[in-house]
Amino acid sequence: MEFVWKDEAPPSATFGEGSVLVSAFPSAGLATTVAGHYMIRALGLPRVGRFESADIAPIAVVQGGEVNPAVRVYGRPDLGLVLSEFPPLPSQANAIARTILDAAERHNVRMIVGFEGVVPHPPGDEPSDDDEEEESAVAEALSPEQVWVVFSKKEPGILKSFEPAKARLLEDGVIGGVSGALLVQGIGRSVPVAVLLVSARVAEGVPDHRAGAALIETLDRVLPEVKIDTGPLRAQAEQIEKVLRAVMKSHPATAPAAAEPAVPTPGMYG
Repeated sequence: MEFVWKDEAPPSATFGEGSVLVSAFPSAGLATTVAGHYMIRALGLPRVGRFESADIAPIAVVQGGEVNPAVRVYGRPDLGLVLSEFPPLPSQANAIARTILDAAERHNVRMIVGFEGVVPHPPGDEPSDDDEEEESAVAEALSPEQVWVVFSKKEPGILKSFEPAKARLLEDGVIGGVSGALLVQGIGRSVPVAVLLVSARVAEGVPDHRAGAALIETLDRVLPEVKIDTGPLRAQAEQIEKVLRAVMKSHPATAPAAAEPAVPTPGMYG
């Protein structure tokens, strides 16, 4: 299985030496897709590349009258973004990750940042009623929009660059898909790989805009050159929730299923 990265812009118009390449493939709550699309609109990123493969589904994505391939690349001199609305097959993840890493090395980027949404598994042990400190810690961990970070290699440079991120270091978990493949393949590559994981609510057909905003805000803290106002994105989340509450009130049977509460450590996810 092979994927080919086709550059569509001259080197001066796309991301290059010292830039950051972001990977956004669909995952829990569609938070990654929300974040990717919002970044493109907010920063006015043009399409600078695309993925080609006989194994890519024959799908054209039409936006604003423009035809786009299923997997495409947006960018400017200091920032690149690989985006897809459709999750790749598990058998495609390694090949896609390899293509991203090859392009990152070819463009001399300084690091790759993967976006991932997660649905943590239920807690194993409940805190005791008389342990207020433990209850407080659990309550904080159960709050939405929690972001974790994991690195392919814990190099001092990349660890230092993520200090402002306010993301928790992931100690235990299983990461699948393109993000997982990037992390594993990144162990033997020259470009460092970091993945940001956000706790996302999952309701069928309803993207988690707040989780998408949390990913962008975390990236903002790491990259001073990327400044994005996520206020409109959070306002959109509020509007969607108002509509959902109205639907649940008038038609309880048709309301989306409630998501499982988030807990401190992500479990198994794809």
